[in-house]
Formats: sequence, C-alpha cells, structure tokens
Amino acid sequence: MKISDISLLRQYIKDLSFENPMSPNLPSKSKNPSVNLDINTTYLNLKKDNHEVNLKIKSTASVDEDIIFVIELQYAGLIKTIIKNEEDKKKLIISGSYLLFPYARSIISNITMEGGFKPLVIQPVEFENMFQK
Repeated sequence: MKISDISLLRQYIKDLSFENPMSPNLPSKSKNPSVNLDINTTYLNLKKDNHEVNLKIKSTASVDEDIIFVIELQYAGLIKTIIKNEEDKKKLIISGSYLLFPYARSIISNITMEGGFKPLVIQPVEFENMFQK
C-alpha cells in the first residue's frame, strides 16, 4: 500500500477537552512546567473500504504538584482504501496518523495558547515506533 492508494475523505474532531483548573491563580511564570504527553492511534473498519483512523493525544502540564492544564484531543479521519491483510492495516494506521498529525498539532497549540499559556508545540512523531512495543 502506497500513500497514493489512500483517499482522505474527511477529517474531524471527535472529542476535545481543555481544563485550566488553576485559572486565574496560575503559578509564577518563572517556573517551567513539567509536561506529560501521550499519543495513541485507534482504527475502526467501517466496511465498504472505508476506515477511521483516530489520533488520540493527551497532555498534562504541572508545576510542582499543581496541574495547570490538561488537554485531550481525538482527531479522526475517514479514509477510503483497500486493505488486503494485517500489514496493509498497519500501513493505513501509520499513514493516516501522519496525515492527521499536523492538524491535531495545530489545534493543541491554538487551544493551549487560548487557555492563557505558551502554545504547546508537539514535536514530530515516528508513528512506526508505536508498533514496536
């Protein structure tokens, strides 16, 4: 399966949550927050060669013991392609994740900035590594 064998029909936010529990009493900006990041991808076969790849990203930022924000995003794409075997499915999940990532990254950056923080800019991800666990 090549990227040219994939048609991204639609992309959409499935779920979005942003929590800013300490606002307006945020800690001093002189302290750098600790940021945890979790990225996962799920797959759903929708039949008739339609598939959903759902990129799930969760990040929690804290200073000392205080959580300053939590953001959770599920950004999905409806993809049309023919899957013949498990290897094709794996390639679809990886390729779909790469197609969706820049948009999810932008949403997270914008939401954290609108929440009153420096934008959270997620570095590029090697989605192939998700299958090496």
